Amino acid sequence: MLWAVFAMMTFAIVLALARSLSERRESFGDHDSDVAFYRGLLAEADDDVRCGLVGPEDAMATRAEIGRRLLASLDSASESRPHAWPRWQPRRTAAALAIALVLPLVALASYLKVGAPNQPDMPIASRRTGEDFTLAAAISEVETRLKGHPNDGRGFQVVAPIYLRMGRFQDAAHAYRAALRLLGENAEERASLGQALTMAADGVVTAEARGAIDQALVDDPKQPLARFFHALAVEQDGDTDRARQLWEALEADTPAGAPWMDAVRQHLDKSSRPTQSKAEAGRSRAEVAALPPEQRRDAIRGMVGGLAEKLSKDGHDLQGWLQLIRSYVVLGERQKAEAAVASARAQLAEDAQAPERIDELVSQLGLKR
Repeated sequence: MLWAVFAMMTFAIVLALARSLSERRESFGDHDSDVAFYRGLLAEADDDVRCGLVGPEDAMATRAEIGRRLLASLDSASESRPHAWPRWQPRRTAAALAIALVLPLVALASYLKVGAPNQPDMPIASRRTGEDFTLAAAISEVETRLKGHPNDGRGFQVVAPIYLRMGRFQDAAHAYRAALRLLGENAEERASLGQALTMAADGVVTAEARGAIDQALVDDPKQPLARFFHALAVEQDGDTDRARQLWEALEADTPAGAPWMDAVRQHLDKSSRPTQSKAEAGRSRAEVAALPPEQRRDAIRGMVGGLAEKLSKDGHDLQGWLQLIRSYVVLGERQKAEAAVASARAQLAEDAQAPERIDELVSQLGLKR
């Protein structure tokens, strides 16, 4: 059916072009200048009458003579037209035949070369609309392309931060490694690799993560993400004084509204509290980092659970809510993180600064508002 429609459209276009070429293009040629000349004389005669240079009777006779000569010139032009037609007819015929034969052949050859005649139809009902388009579908398409083009460094560079926001930390680390290998060193991406490895380890800065962070700081000592996780690593090593110096320096260099500012303030508030004993605080960060993966995850879940219980009793601690939301995301429990966001908004409804701080963190973590 579609081919028949295309054929009819092509035939209609060819017919219109051929007909326009087959029509006689008549031209007065030199007689056009004669007609213009006699019409100019008629106008001059009228001007002479208005100016009183010629009497009405004489002007009438003059106009009659000019009109007779104009008609004679038009008759002469009409008799000369048929003689000009035979000279042009062969050329017009050849042009019409060329359009009728060459144009469809060129169109068909072009379509067969660049088109897809064997491609099956795609009904409108089966096409993906903007409403059906999801981030997961887009990621799936990118992953399919990267499997066929494993050296597409730009593709890995684009998909890595999306993995990170989706909570797919191991995939994000793999993508960052590939982008760095294919595109060369980049301090920001090296720091992001350290972040992905840390979050994949439930918030513990592992040896591999620290190596990536240290390399990023060698390339760019002012890189904020690398400075953040470097300070976190120092804090987890137990050197709280040094960690506090690093947090304060990072806070001083951080512009207002930066997405990591809440986390920096949270660590500063934590470091300013009285130091607890090991019996009171439980396992330290260093002890947690030394645990096997499953035990480490259980230990961190216990800490997060304790924080959630504390906030359920006293929900006016903004920093505590921000820490809880971030911890749930690190653990891959995004539904709990979104529930914590809702609880934080309800508990801190009277806090003027809370909505803005919560919105910043939600945007940073890619959570639903």
